[in-house]
Amino acid sequence: MASKKDFTQAAHAVFLQATGAAPLIAPTAKQLAGRKGGLKGGKARMEALTEAQRLELSAKGVAARKTPAFSGASVGKVKKSGA
Repeated sequence: MASKKDFTQAAHAVFLQATGAAPLIAPTAKQLAGRKGGLKGGKARMEALTEAQRLELSAKGVAARKTPAFSGASVGKVKKSGA
């Protein structure tokens, strides 16, 4: 197994891939299978839940978004000037 690359080696590999000097590494069969499962996982999970379970999950999400610790609360909000 290859040793882990340091920052300079990783940067050089990215540079070679970006400039087309190095071929892109094809994903392995395990990676492709994991992606396939990940893409359908959330949808399949929601279809398997009862309506009561979905309502419970949505209420939990709403409660989590209302907490001050939720950092994404102000994302995308832009204050408009009076002009």
